[in-house]
Amino acid sequence: MAYRRGYMRNTWIVIFTLSFSVFAGAQNLLFNGDFESGTIKGHFANGYPDGWQGWNENGWHHSDSGYTRDSYGIAIWANDTGCIQVVNASEGEQFDVSGEMIYHTTEVLNNKNAILEIEFWDGPDPTGSLLAETQVGVLTPAHSAGTWYTFSDTVTAPSGTTEARIICQTISTGGTSTGKAYWDNISLESENRINSPDYDNNLKVDLLDFAKLAGVWYQTSSLYNLAGPDVIDLEDLEVFLSAWSPSVDPYPGYELVWSDEFDAPGIDTSNWNWEIGDWGWGNNEWQYYTNHSDNSYISDGNLVIVARKDHLGHDYTSARMTTQNKRSFMYGRLEARIKLPAGGQGIWPAFWMLGNNISTIGWPECGETDILEVVNDFTNVYAALHYGSSDPYIHDSNGGSYNPGLDVSDDYHIYAIEWEPTVIRWYFDDVNYYSTSSWWANSAYPAPFNQGFFFILNIAVGGNWPGYPDESTPFPQYMHVDYVRVYQLEP
Repeated sequence: MAYRRGYMRNTWIVIFTLSFSVFAGAQNLLFNGDFESGTIKGHFANGYPDGWQGWNENGWHHSDSGYTRDSYGIAIWANDTGCIQVVNASEGEQFDVSGEMIYHTTEVLNNKNAILEIEFWDGPDPTGSLLAETQVGVLTPAHSAGTWYTFSDTVTAPSGTTEARIICQTISTGGTSTGKAYWDNISLESENRINSPDYDNNLKVDLLDFAKLAGVWYQTSSLYNLAGPDVIDLEDLEVFLSAWSPSVDPYPGYELVWSDEFDAPGIDTSNWNWEIGDWGWGNNEWQYYTNHSDNSYISDGNLVIVARKDHLGHDYTSARMTTQNKRSFMYGRLEARIKLPAGGQGIWPAFWMLGNNISTIGWPECGETDILEVVNDFTNVYAALHYGSSDPYIHDSNGGSYNPGLDVSDDYHIYAIEWEPTVIRWYFDDVNYYSTSSWWANSAYPAPFNQGFFFILNIAVGGNWPGYPDESTPFPQYMHVDYVRVYQLEP
C-alpha cells in the first residue's frame, strides 16, 4: 500500500518529540484471566464468568472466603465441568501458559482431578479438529488441601493451528467423585506473535493505529509487535510505515462510522441485546430464543448463532440478537460478512433491520428492511422491504432474489444494502441484484425509511414461509458473522 512520504515525515518529527515510558513484560492474551475485570466484575453473565464460556452451569462459583488468590477466582465442583477461552493462534507460535489452583479443605478432591490445559485446533467448532493438547497442570487428591499450587509450561502450536483454547476443568477418575477446586490468575502469553498493524480492524492503517503502537513503545508486547517478539522499536515502525494507508477506504466516498468485528472474548453488550421467548414472532416459528451461550457466543473472531434441537427443555432453541436502543443508523452502506448455516427444511437465518419507532407505532408502519434472508436449500438470497399502516392494519412489501449459482452456506459472503433517501440497493458480494424506490406509509414519502433503524441477526426454525423441519433437517445449525459494518457518505 502506498503512503504519502512528506506527510509521514512531518508526522514522525512531531511524534518522536514525545516521551515514551519504558516497561518490559509480555501481556496476557486472555480476557479476565484473573476473573476480576470485565463487564461484570468477578461475577457471571448468563451463568458464566465474564470473558469465558463454559459447560455444566451448576459447576460455577465466583468466590469462596479464603479460597481466592486475589479478590475473585473461579470454583468448579460438578463432575466433568469446565470453562474455556479461545484466542487466535498460528503454527509455530510459542505460548507461555500459567495458572494457580487450590482445592477445598473440607470439600476435598475424591476420585477427581482439576486440570489447566491448552488445546490447539485448526478451526472453530463444529468444523475444527483438535491437533494437540497439553495438560499444563493437574491437581489431584494427592496434593495438599488448602494450598495454592502454581503450574506453568511453554508449548508450541503445531502445523495447521488457527486457534488455541485455554481450559479449566474437573475430570472424574472413576467411582464417586466429589470436591471443589479453584483457579485464579490464568495467563497465556505469546513469545513470537506477529500482529497486523491495522490494530482497530477498520481496513486502514492510520494515526489511530499508530497511537496504539506508540503507547507500547519499548515494551515487550505480544498484542502489538509487528517484527518479532522483542521490544517495540524501529523494526516494528518500519513494518507499520510499509502498511500506512490513511486514505484507503473499501468504498470510495464512504467512511466507516461503526462496526463490530467480534474480536473481543465475549459478546459486546454495549451493542447487542437478546430477545427471549417462543412467541412465534408473527410467523408461527417454532424456536425458543435464549441468551444462553450454547445459542450465541464469540469464537475465532466471529459471532456464532446456533439453532439446536431438543435443548434446554425446548424442541428448538436459537438466538435473536438486536442493537435496539443501542445502535441505530439512517442511510449509508450497511453490511455483514456471514457464513450461513447448512440449511435444510425449515431453516431461516436473516440479517435485517426495523425502524426505531416500532415500540410506538408498531409494525409494519415502522418499516422493515431485510438485508439478507435465506430459506431451506440456500441457493437463493432474498431482499425485501415491508411497510404500510399499523392502524388500520395494511401490510405491503416488495423485494427480489438472486441465485449466485452456488450454495451460499459453503463460505463467507458479504450481504449489504446501500440506503439513500429515495432508493435502496441490495448486494451479494459485489453484485447489485435488486433496487427499489417504491414504498409508502401513513406519513409522507420517503417515510418510513427516513429514520434510524436497528440491526437484527437470528436463525428462525420453521415459520409460514420456510415451512417446518423434518427428519432430513440437520442440527445444530451454525451461523458465523465475521463483522457488521456501517459506512456513510463522507461530509
